Amino acid sequence: MPVTIGVPARPQSLDPSLTVDAESHRSTRQVLETLLGVDHNTGAPIPHLASDWTVTDDGLRYTFSLTPDVEFHDGTALTAEVVAANFERWARLPELLGQDRLDRLPRLAFASVFGGYAGDEQCRYIECQTVGERTVSLVLSEPIVFLAAALTSPPFGLSSPDSWADFDRALSDTEPGELPEARPSGTGPFRWGETPADGTGKTDGTDQSTAEDLLVLEADPDYRGGPSAVGPVTLSTITGVQQRLRELRRGRLDAFDYVSPSTLRPLVQGGAQVLQRDPFSVLYLGMNTRHPILGQLYVRQAVAHAVDRRALAEEYFLAGSSRADEFVPPSLGVAHPELTTYGYDAEKARELLELAGYRGEPLEFLYPVETSRPYLPSPEPVYARIAEDLANVGLVLEPVPVRWEDGYLDRLTADTGRAFHLSGRTGEYRDPHHFLEPLFGSHSTEFGYSNQFVVETLAEAVSIRDAETRTTLYRRSAESLALDLPALPLVYPISAVASGHTLVSYPTSPVLDERFDRIVPVDQTGPRR
Repeated sequence: MPVTIGVPARPQSLDPSLTVDAESHRSTRQVLETLLGVDHNTGAPIPHLASDWTVTDDGLRYTFSLTPDVEFHDGTALTAEVVAANFERWARLPELLGQDRLDRLPRLAFASVFGGYAGDEQCRYIECQTVGERTVSLVLSEPIVFLAAALTSPPFGLSSPDSWADFDRALSDTEPGELPEARPSGTGPFRWGETPADGTGKTDGTDQSTAEDLLVLEADPDYRGGPSAVGPVTLSTITGVQQRLRELRRGRLDAFDYVSPSTLRPLVQGGAQVLQRDPFSVLYLGMNTRHPILGQLYVRQAVAHAVDRRALAEEYFLAGSSRADEFVPPSLGVAHPELTTYGYDAEKARELLELAGYRGEPLEFLYPVETSRPYLPSPEPVYARIAEDLANVGLVLEPVPVRWEDGYLDRLTADTGRAFHLSGRTGEYRDPHHFLEPLFGSHSTEFGYSNQFVVETLAEAVSIRDAETRTTLYRRSAESLALDLPALPLVYPISAVASGHTLVSYPTSPVLDERFDRIVPVDQTGPRR
């Protein structure tokens, strides 16, 4: 059965190792599979392309036995050599991409998990050894206690080395701020399909869409678990949430992400399913500590008191969303019980601005438009509410709306004159490291911020096996971040998918492990497996 899903943005890249974008990972996890999978009930790592794995007592060697008789879509066999080639490619991304191009990207998964790239002093990755045809060992210089969980995430999806050639050749002809098109060959239940010239779906209020608006995934008839009950699956980029609602009602979509409060009532009234995910993301207000005004702690403290985060969560996010005081969602169990927090207090904010000597200088506020993210289903009204709160205490803002498709994330890694920006983190595996290290584990251009104590504390936590000690380290980091305020956590949002009458179920997951072969259409009595 063909299925069309409305999504808010195109993938930034179809090579998941080169992006942190949720839309890139939504599509690539259908095609590329990881050594370890995710248990749907617990979120714990389970066998996938690796049939089992062992870890030495010192935590320095992970050995994986590969599932037999697996082939990539291009016919290449899954072997230990292929796995080793993937890890070596990720470990040497600076050599492949060039440092200038790499510096313009957010902190990528390999560097975050392993501490850096091959040759870096802080990199914990030594090598990926082949031990026979179907056994491979990851050798580390220091333990990484969350490594199994991290290897379930899309950036560690394996691809056939034969499918890298076109991308590698095109790098020399691509501007440093761009990435060539990549279509790596995977082992998953779907292959990259051909986009029809006159596709379906809408992006701008017209009845036509262009090839750039669509991504087609063809079901692999030879997939080892049996062919998917749905396919082809078309991802149709429709930037506006109200338009996604209209297209679902018209029957042009079978499902869409992300539901906003403004679309919830009409969806329920129309009999659509609204499938909520457990909260596992954080929205934050970034503050540029290198800005001449925001560089003053009093100003950042004033901002923290000025924003009514509780009202923001209750009025602009789905029910169950909550105010955030930390960057790590509460479900990971490391919340600081005595954290320095900033309650909503407009008068206190005005006093702090007076102490800082603020005199109405204009402050650029960068925010995304024409998109939805797991942590920000409706950017425009959220920005407007925050801007109103800040203006109420006397801050003068210059709004800088940027379409997501026009490189919003790229603007966050550029050294610009912005004072504020909106962004967030979405969990892809269950560990605090995933939320903290990519943001604060090294110097951050996004915030103009580096705290050596935080950097060293997060690095120490990587190898600590004792849960209590590790929690203490994360709480120390959280307190330092709360005192420095390079960013203000705003909301732990609940996100949701809407599906119409053509689907029985859609496989929601808090870590977005939502494979389309687990979609159940109306003409099927139950899941395929």
